[in-house]
Amino acid sequence: MKLATRVFLIFSSGYFISYLARGINLPLAPLLSSELGLSPAQLGLLTSLYFFAFAACQLPLGILLDRFGPRRVLACLLLLAAAGAVVSANAHGFSSLLVGRLLLGIGTSACLMAGLKAIVAWFPHDHLSLMNGAIYAIGGLGAVATGTPIAWALGLTTWRVLFVVVAVLILMIVLALFTLVPEKDEQHPKSSLAAQLRDIGGIFRSAVFWRTAPFVMASQGVFLGVQGLWAGPYLRDVSQLSAAATANIVALAGLAMVLGAVGSGWLARRLQQRGISLHMTAGAGMFLFMLAQLLIVLGAPLPGWLLWGLYGLLGTSGVLSYAALVREFPVHLAGRVSTGLTLAIFAGAFVVQYGFGLLLNAWPHDAGSYATVAHRASWALALLVQLAAGAWFCRPLKKPGRENRPGR
Repeated sequence: MKLATRVFLIFSSGYFISYLARGINLPLAPLLSSELGLSPAQLGLLTSLYFFAFAACQLPLGILLDRFGPRRVLACLLLLAAAGAVVSANAHGFSSLLVGRLLLGIGTSACLMAGLKAIVAWFPHDHLSLMNGAIYAIGGLGAVATGTPIAWALGLTTWRVLFVVVAVLILMIVLALFTLVPEKDEQHPKSSLAAQLRDIGGIFRSAVFWRTAPFVMASQGVFLGVQGLWAGPYLRDVSQLSAAATANIVALAGLAMVLGAVGSGWLARRLQQRGISLHMTAGAGMFLFMLAQLLIVLGAPLPGWLLWGLYGLLGTSGVLSYAALVREFPVHLAGRVSTGLTLAIFAGAFVVQYGFGLLLNAWPHDAGSYATVAHRASWALALLVQLAAGAWFCRPLKKPGRENRPGR
């Protein structure tokens, strides 16, 4: 096995476990609601706290990744994630669940960014969109696991044991990072902390960044927020599916996400060779994702597996924006550019997941079942926000010269 491939597989395993930890509350939601008496607002806050912690860590992560490299940063943070899984396994109330969820969010906050940073270091630049799609696809397998596989496991054991298993898997990845991944000798400009912070300020003042970030934030925020928690209740309350059928649809959407992530990276590379930019391809994919959501909300007369398959297939379109943005800045800023975009995405996911919970709580609900009108109102509001962000994304923009961007 080539060294670069081994490095990719280990880092992508970290993103897999990140996705598993992120979405595990979806199949556990009915158990947590009944055993610990959680309201929809509490459930939304508990699950979305992962995104809040994830987002809050992104800016310091960009500095740490560019200064110390992805291997050491990821390994150290994953130890916190393992502790969070252990705390969750032993939780007997809402507050202890919150602590465990917070540690899981902080501990896995570097999984995607460390993987993207490692790809930049170990692979040629013309492979970035393909490899970024591949790591996103492996993360999608973690989403698949939150469907039928975990539903099956819950028939054999308890949700507390599942958190222990997650902790063990995390520690195995830490061991692999320390023993199987060598340090990559990267040349970065020497700069003070103040200079690095100025570079971050430059990124956030960039018109190129702010044309892209709002649409990606809205699109990926909805995708992650719904997939990680509210897809299950929607399928149960609106589509009137059984628990087993819901788990199958969730798993299917995760598989479709895998195909979409790999396929979009492959397609984007082919379209680039024909003069179509990554920016255009990502935008088209995010608009098609909105169409998939609209079909679901309107109850289009199509099979549920097809509607949710399209949801998963198109939901990863925004990930192409990572490769598009990284190319607009000097290579030594790759970590900070990526973490800046991730900050926007996970802030959006936090708002979506918690916001849906508040809206569902605003209508009468009983025994974990929520009003159909509340579900549809939440999705309709999310679509309106995406539409506004998409209009901003499409506006003409005069790009500044590279010499005026951060680090130049």
